Order: sequence, then structure tokens, then C-alpha cells
Amino acid sequence: MASANAILSSFLIFITAIFKVALPVTVTTPEQVIIPLGGTGEIPCEFDPPSYAGIYWTRRDDAGGEEQVISRVGGDVTASGFDSGNFNLTEDNALQIRYMQLKDEGMYECQVLDTEFEDDTSETQVIAIVTPETAPRITWSCGDQCISQHGPSSILNLTCTSDEAKPPVKLTWTNDQGTPIEAVSSSTPNGTMLVGSSVTTSTIQYVVKRNNTLTCQAESEMIGKRSSEQRSTVKLYESVTPDEAPSVTTTCVNHCRTGIDVGTLLNLTCTSGEARPPIKLKWKNSHGSPIVTISSDVQVGSTVGTFVTTAVIQYTFKSNTTLTCQAAGLTGQMTIVQLNEMGIGTSAHRENLNGSEIDEGGFDLVTILLVAVAVAVGVVIILGIAVAVLYKKNKEYVDAISYSYCLSKDGYNSFFPRSGKSYHRAEPEDYIRGYSDESHKL
Repeated sequence: MASANAILSSFLIFITAIFKVALPVTVTTPEQVIIPLGGTGEIPCEFDPPSYAGIYWTRRDDAGGEEQVISRVGGDVTASGFDSGNFNLTEDNALQIRYMQLKDEGMYECQVLDTEFEDDTSETQVIAIVTPETAPRITWSCGDQCISQHGPSSILNLTCTSDEAKPPVKLTWTNDQGTPIEAVSSSTPNGTMLVGSSVTTSTIQYVVKRNNTLTCQAESEMIGKRSSEQRSTVKLYESVTPDEAPSVTTTCVNHCRTGIDVGTLLNLTCTSGEARPPIKLKWKNSHGSPIVTISSDVQVGSTVGTFVTTAVIQYTFKSNTTLTCQAAGLTGQMTIVQLNEMGIGTSAHRENLNGSEIDEGGFDLVTILLVAVAVAVGVVIILGIAVAVLYKKNKEYVDAISYSYCLSKDGYNSFFPRSGKSYHRAEPEDYIRGYSDESHKL
């Protein structure tokens, strides 16, 4: 009997051992989870059989440090991560990471302890990503050869640059038919605002043969396999004509005063509007004779494919005169500079197709002088009238005083007779006689 009991006990132990080996707990988590910086993400943890005694989430960083961020034992959730509010466990035991930061990156391990106190683990890599906040920027450049050619066959360098991103974004160029354009260079230098981020650039060379539109598209990873796309477009024109006449700025070289005197040396710089091809600028004096420029330059404009031209002359003031800067080839686009001892004035002019002038504003010194003269003449006239009126009133007052002292031959005041006798205007000798007569004093 004892032998039978021993055999039965051994059999039960054997069956139990077989059952434990046959039904171990297995844990499964994804290999990688991507969470936007500052956002929220979850790492699912699935296990079988579903019963458990405890669940533990641990994070290991790249430096080898390890930290238990959260756990659930007997229905109670505890750990440093739960206390800080950055981590939480969902009802299905997934780890929730909130307010994702770069320091939260690393390898996360889910450990499940079953009711038989057997355990299994599974790891997931968590990566924080940064997506660009704005669409990529398109800039352009043009070498000396491009500026010298500046025609439809000139080659433009177009560079597309993304905002800082993690991981780096992918940039692609297409034309207005949607055909890809191969980049001649690309790079992903480190960002300056965020650790671990990169700035992506992609440069193409393009020949402008007609008016067309190019597009640069930035694609970045998001959670799962979705992507975020941002794009920028640039319009290229075979020919661009400036809308305004050239602008003129003046600097004084020597003999500088409030106004300008004979011998004052001036630098006058004429600058064209953005154009393609570049504008040629010509300076002329009041007689229409050309003025030699001391320097001229062509730079790229802010609009892709356009150029800005400058032409500088030096002029020594001798007398009141008029200078003109004209955009060659553009009928009527010119800026007139008026020099006189009171200062410098400019006015921009442009012509319609019918040849009539359009005044584009500016400081017209001649007009101001004419207005000033007219105002001065008006003031003089008003003052003259005022003086005449005052003189007339003063004369009447003087005459009245004189008459009040004029006496008649009878010694009475000619204005205020003291009897019913007739009176006449006293002669001077009567006035002297009457005034000396004490009995007839007023």
C-alpha cells in the first residue's frame, strides 16, 4: 500500500511538471513604437494564458541605466513613472507614455508573472519623433555664369530646406507635370534647436525654358506606417518686367551741408526693380548726354529667377540741374533727380502704352518750390490789404480829431454848434484865432 501511494504521488508530480512545461506564459509586444515629441503613445503587452500575478514595465536607456517605471500587482498600480504622471497602465495592461520627451526614449520591457510564479518578458523600442511645423523653404542661387547669361538657358540652383525633424524628413522635387527631378546634392546636418534632430536640404539645377511651377515635398514618419506630407511651390517665369521705375539714393562724399553748394561731391545709386533678364540702367544729364558710371552690379532678387541691377555715378554740383536714371529697354521707366541749392528731389515716371506719363510719386522739388512761392505771394498780398485797411481807418480817425477842433468864425465848434447860427469850416487862421480866444475854448 505504501508503495502504491508513493507511485501515485510520483505520477502526480510528473503530470504537474508536464503541465507546467506545456503551458508556459508567453508575452508579446511590438518591436518599435514611435511617439511624437510632446504627444501620447501606448505600448501594448499581450500574454497567454491571461491570468497573472503581476505585470512590470521597465525602461533601459542607451547608457545602460534601468528603471522600473510602473507595475500592477494585486490590482494596485505603483512605480516612479505613475507617481510622476508621465506613465500609466491601461485596463488591458498597455503602457501609456504621456508628454513624450527625449529622455523617455529607450528599450521598454514588459514582464508578466503568472499564478505559478513563472514569468516571461518582451521588449519594445520607443522612439520620439519631431515633425516639421512648417512647409520646407525654397531658396535659390546663381553663379557668375548664370548672371552673365541670365537668359532662358541659364541654370538656376534651387535648394529646398526642411525644418528640424527627427528622424530626418525625405525631400522630393517634381515639375508641374508631376515628373520627379533628380537632386544634385542633399544633406542632413544636425539641428541646432533640438538634440537628435536633423535639417534636410535638397538642391536641384534647373534651366528655365518657359513659365512653370516646381514643387518640393517633405515626407516624415508618423505613428505606425502613416506619413505627414508638407510641400512648397515656386513659380518660374521666362521673362519678368518690374512694375515700378528705378529708385535712386544719394550719399554725400565731401563738402556736405544741410543743402548742397558748388563743389559738393555726390554718389547717386540707381537700383532697378526685380526683373528677368536683368535691367540695364543708363544715367543722363540735363542735356541727354550719357554719364559714365563708376560701378554697376547685378544681384539675385528675392523672387526666384529674378535679378536686381544697380548703377552708381559721382556728380560734382555746379548749378541747379536735372539728372535722369532710365531702365533701358523699358519705355518710360525712369527716375528724375533734381539738384539745387535747397536740396535733392526725385520723381519716378512711367508711360502708358499710349505715351502719356504716369507720375509714380516721389519728392518733386520744383513743384514744392512753386507752391512755396505761391504761398509767399499770397501772404504778401494779404499783408498789403491789411496795411491798407489799417491806414484808411487811421486816416479817418485823424481827420475826425482834426475836425473836432475846427471852430467857426463865431467861435463855435464846427461839429457841435452851440447856437442856431450857421457855421462853416474854419480856415486855419480862424482856428488859431478861435483857439487863442479864451472865451471860445472848447
